[in-house]
Amino acid sequence: MPENDEVIILVDQHNQIVGDVPRRLMNFGEDFHRVTYILVFMPSGNLLVQKRTDDKAFCPGFYGITTGGVVAKGESYLASAHRELHEELGFDAPLESQGIFFTQGKGFKIWGKIYTCHYLPEIHGDLMLQPKEVASVHEMSMEEILQNPNELDFTPDSFDALRHYANQLTQPHANDPL
Repeated sequence: MPENDEVIILVDQHNQIVGDVPRRLMNFGEDFHRVTYILVFMPSGNLLVQKRTDDKAFCPGFYGITTGGVVAKGESYLASAHRELHEELGFDAPLESQGIFFTQGKGFKIWGKIYTCHYLPEIHGDLMLQPKEVASVHEMSMEEILQNPNELDFTPDSFDALRHYANQLTQPHANDPL
């Protein structure tokens, strides 16, 4: 499905579904929506970080700390996370929920769900990057990302997801939306 044809779930300020909208008609600065954030851990314990392509609508050329994306109409957070992991990196793995958080900034109001997984090349094979979205991938430690000594441009929402995870600001709850 072309990116502009994707239909995105809209939620309210309490993360309750209120409708949906085609991506091309969405007002990202005003509409609340759901996004998945997958922290992909390498065998070294470092995170797999994506350099976004320069033609992405949101934060082109920035580093995305997480794999993931918007939750589509009729899709759960979990189904979206598995779809995004396969689309962006070419593999799937068991996902562990780390809970839900809210983040907002210039151009986004997001109810995100954080997942973690482990990429094991001997089990998952080579990464297959999605050329339209992922320019390259890099291994970085959480400390390196959070301290950012090289002053890299990280997507603000994925940085907030990592901050929530690293500081244990969110945990999974039985009543979290799937």
